[in-house]
Amino acid sequence: MGCQLLVIGPAAVGKTTVGEAVAARLGVRYVDGDDLHPKANIEKMSAGTPLSDDDRDPWIDNIIAELEKGDVVIGASLLKRSYREKINKKINRVRFAQLDAPRSVLEERMDSREGHFFRKPLVDSQLRILDPLQKHEPGSRFDGTKSVEQLVTEIVLDVKSH
Repeated sequence: MGCQLLVIGPAAVGKTTVGEAVAARLGVRYVDGDDLHPKANIEKMSAGTPLSDDDRDPWIDNIIAELEKGDVVIGASLLKRSYREKINKKINRVRFAQLDAPRSVLEERMDSREGHFFRKPLVDSQLRILDPLQKHEPGSRFDGTKSVEQLVTEIVLDVKSH
């Protein structure tokens, strides 16, 4: 079974934790989308500046390059439909697993993070631009407040059924 899965959603929703666990369950590699950002993007976000669509283009190209290497789970925000469509045009078997959680949960999780470049004020900018995954897109939405084990089970079932 081929697996090119993107675990998506706003900061602190659990993309890395869930994505790593899904990758382990499926026996494929995991890549953190944060590691695919150009240095300039990291510097902007560290300074509390939201990224523009132009800033995100090289990042999306790097995500596509990782997907082209084969089976992988990647955790990446991919908040706008246009970002996902760009990936979909290049990778025809990609699947998205969007994790959803209320702002209060995201902020609480942000408070407990140490050493991450992403700052709490950027959560608002992410929620403002969030285009939730739609039925016509290849993927499903999941309740990011569930346990990691529950989410892994649900996402793996979703991947295997498509």
